[in-house]
Amino acid sequence: MKGVGGVRRIKAQAVKLCGILGGGGWLAVFASGAFFALLAVLLEGRMYGLWFSDLLFVERMNWPLLFGAAAVAVVVLLVTVWFFESIRPLIFALPLLALAFSLFLALCSESSVYFSLGLCVPVFFALRWALGESPPRLGVARKIPSWAVHSAVVVLFLLFTALLSYASILRYRSYNATNFDLGIFAQMFEFLRKTGHAWTTLERNTLLSHFGVHCSPFYYLLLPFYCLVPRVETLLVLQAAAVGAGVFAVRAIAAHCFGDSPRAVFAACLLYAIHPAFLSGTLYDFHENKFLAVLLLWAAYFLLKNKSAPFLIFAVLALSVKEDAAIYIFSLGLWQLCRTGQAKKRRLLFGLLPVVLAVLWFAAAVMVVRHFGDGVMLSRLRNFFPQGGMEGGFGDVLRTLVSDFGYVILQVFTAEKMEFLLWMFLPLGFAPFLAKRNAAWLLLLPLLVLNLLSNYDYQHTMGFQYTYGSAALALLLALLCLGRASPALRRKLLLYGIVGGLLCTAPLSGQRTQFYLHEWRVSRTDYLQADQVLSALPEDAAVMATTWFAPHLAARREVYMYPDYYGKAPLADIFLCKPEEPGESAELAIFLAENYHLQQSSNMVAVYRVND
Repeated sequence: MKGVGGVRRIKAQAVKLCGILGGGGWLAVFASGAFFALLAVLLEGRMYGLWFSDLLFVERMNWPLLFGAAAVAVVVLLVTVWFFESIRPLIFALPLLALAFSLFLALCSESSVYFSLGLCVPVFFALRWALGESPPRLGVARKIPSWAVHSAVVVLFLLFTALLSYASILRYRSYNATNFDLGIFAQMFEFLRKTGHAWTTLERNTLLSHFGVHCSPFYYLLLPFYCLVPRVETLLVLQAAAVGAGVFAVRAIAAHCFGDSPRAVFAACLLYAIHPAFLSGTLYDFHENKFLAVLLLWAAYFLLKNKSAPFLIFAVLALSVKEDAAIYIFSLGLWQLCRTGQAKKRRLLFGLLPVVLAVLWFAAAVMVVRHFGDGVMLSRLRNFFPQGGMEGGFGDVLRTLVSDFGYVILQVFTAEKMEFLLWMFLPLGFAPFLAKRNAAWLLLLPLLVLNLLSNYDYQHTMGFQYTYGSAALALLLALLCLGRASPALRRKLLLYGIVGGLLCTAPLSGQRTQFYLHEWRVSRTDYLQADQVLSALPEDAAVMATTWFAPHLAARREVYMYPDYYGKAPLADIFLCKPEEPGESAELAIFLAENYHLQQSSNMVAVYRVND
């Protein structure tokens, strides 16, 4: 009788468990077990040098581990669901295990937006099920005090700044940073500190003011920080902190758009911090464009709040970054002019003011660049010059844009630019496409003009400096659209965007960071020895070097880069390169044989002296 009673109790518990799970719950349990098991065999394969992209991985599959791990995970989940008498543990377990599986693959893979999109699919389905099965009480947010949200945002800012500073400094210290764009600015700041002028010999291989290439008075605001600690690392930390500080502007905009929804506000900050346009680009040396995001987001916030004085301050600061920053302020002004739901007088004030300001600044900046150099770099749009030639002006570009719209479509809708749009909008949960008001699309005008019209590859490639302003306005549009969406849809798109951001950023930044860590750990002695070799060079000697050494020679007055793209550099007293570089470039080998002789060589640097 006791045995019969025990069987009945087991049956009753089994029926109870089935009632808790339902059909979808059982599927979620087995899917969770599968993700856990796949993650286990991936980790084991990684330990033995096997990887999923090689079919040898399948031939050497540890089947006992696969099925054993799946069985253990399924049993643990069933016991947990039975113990809590709720499906809630499974609601968290399935998306987290799916994300862990996809994130592991992303971290150890080469960057491909299509691969990242594929990795998003299982996580999206897991989230879709979890959000659909959430008990009503799970969706009711407890009141979170504002100080808690602010503290979380501060922690996010500190983490972003610390991690990106560390990775950027590792890139520099391991001789992976380049002349474009760290060497030129490192030398420029040394000239600024010593003379007050933005001179550099590295930018065009002759002594030239940086204002002859770009009009960037914003650098003078950074100069006091550099003067306190005059090191290249200071620039990298300042840059990481400035990009990271954008989370505070996003928090302010999200609070304005979402109202009393602290979880959504923090999710919006996460959306910013992990977006590849902001995170991965910060790893690439130093550039003024990276300061645009925080300045534009604050300008947009004060525009939303109709606060003219703070808006003007941040608009002017954004304009001071570069001559083409005018298009971002111009875009904000057009958007404000065309917005509905505001008094006409206010729309005109906050619309016409930035438009006029942007036009005047751009005209003045163009004259400054023309005065100090050869004019603005309009060659990036030479695909719109007459017959695709090297010579052309603004009039030629405008004439082509207006008269041949078919050609414009042909230039914009290319495979690589569509990939760029996926990189941009997948980490935003495609929220900008919810825009119902036509005026909102004006915020994407810089994306079209600066990133999609040009055929210059870096303009539409993630991981470089040309995404910061466009991505900031795209994020602004996403937040505005999410602010008008229902709370349920907003929650879903924020979660989808965070997942998309993680899985897009991981392959873009993960591989690079792992590489810098590995290089520093394995070859640290060689890098420190190279530092000593460079510091022992005569102070008054003119030096020419390949791109890797330029950032480490910034304190010198006369440094030139090889190859000499501009044909202006004199023959320097000393030439520096990596020992293997002459063997990799016949042109370099001939140049050295004709002009220099080897003085000393180490694992990292070869020093050549000019022939007498």
